[in-house]
Amino acid sequence: MTLQNDPSRHTEGAVDFGFDEVFFSRTDKRGVILAGNDVFQRVSGYGWGDLLGAPHKIVRHPDTPRALFRILWDALGNGYPMGGYVKNRARNGDHYWVFAVILPMEGGYLSVRLKPSTPLFDKVQTLYADLCARERGEGLDPEASARMLWQAVTEAGFTSYTTFMASALGQELASRDLRMRRPVDPRTQRLIDLNVALEQVTQEQRKLLRSFESLQSIPNNMRLVASRLEPSGGPVSAISENYRASSLVISERLRSFVTGRDNLCDRVSRQAARALFLLGADRVLGEMIGSFRHAGPVAGIDWAAEGAGLGRLRGSGREDSRMALKSAVDHAEELTRSSSEIRRLMLGLDTIRVMGRVECGRLRANGGGLAATIDQLDLFHAEIKTRLETILRLSEEIGSAMSRFSSTEFGAAAKR
Repeated sequence: MTLQNDPSRHTEGAVDFGFDEVFFSRTDKRGVILAGNDVFQRVSGYGWGDLLGAPHKIVRHPDTPRALFRILWDALGNGYPMGGYVKNRARNGDHYWVFAVILPMEGGYLSVRLKPSTPLFDKVQTLYADLCARERGEGLDPEASARMLWQAVTEAGFTSYTTFMASALGQELASRDLRMRRPVDPRTQRLIDLNVALEQVTQEQRKLLRSFESLQSIPNNMRLVASRLEPSGGPVSAISENYRASSLVISERLRSFVTGRDNLCDRVSRQAARALFLLGADRVLGEMIGSFRHAGPVAGIDWAAEGAGLGRLRGSGREDSRMALKSAVDHAEELTRSSSEIRRLMLGLDTIRVMGRVECGRLRANGGGLAATIDQLDLFHAEIKTRLETILRLSEEIGSAMSRFSSTEFGAAAKR
């Protein structure tokens, strides 16, 4: 493979670095490198004179899709933290993969990077290869490619790229602990478990909506049966009309917190994921700040100032994560109330279904078509009730777990 920035036709290999090594770099708002640590300098292969004052894209590798950078810059430009798997290129043409935690800060951006090692990372490499091939072969612009990346994340079971990144960071931290033979960090494990539960409840909500959508055809079948069994306006027709009207009310209520921009489910997931990502970033920042104590002198870098800046960023990140988690708890409680309301509405729908079953018995031999339709309702209602119970249980558990986590995490932080 010939690399344009290496005239020696170097055959690309991988730069090795340890799981215990953490990259650090800080840039201004244009992406110009203002500071970095020895890991970044050594693995990149550039001297400090080449790095400081250079654009961070000096280490960009063409095998990282432009889609990722579009997502990252959109988030950072709006003041939100973001992360991503990034393949970088060293000066000699070799490559190295990192999981980057990128945070807006005063005057620019901070990037702290870990060595990735999870099964999720393996899947991302395959996805990136496909995206890069399509960007080159089809001339995809970054926006179109970003939509494809979002779609791939959604198809993988995540509600947003933010929830994907929160999950990825938690998994990478846990995997890193394991490979470094460190004890399981209970906070990291709680973050992973919460993220899984959030994704599960959102998927259950969407499945519930699809079940209700499928239900909409049944009242029409009941009306057709009624037209053959009774005069216009008879009891079966009335039952089918009442069922249709009641089920539409429930469907609209469901859509309000499952579909559309900024729906309730997404608000819960997005705020919680943001809090979880920031809390994971807090752990990485703490490790990074600790490493500055052993940093050797570098012309142009004031390690005391860098440590102080990261300390301020860490403090503001904790407050942001506290507020995001509080917002997520409030939304989760609202989600529980909405689910309880739908369960109450389902009781009314059940009453109409039972009336249909009674009318079916009255018609006896002539009610065969109606009996089959009511049997369909029985199946749908059983499925919907099961999903509702799962959603209610998960919503309550998530709200309770996030409240406990917030109390434990931020209560302890306030005492420190």
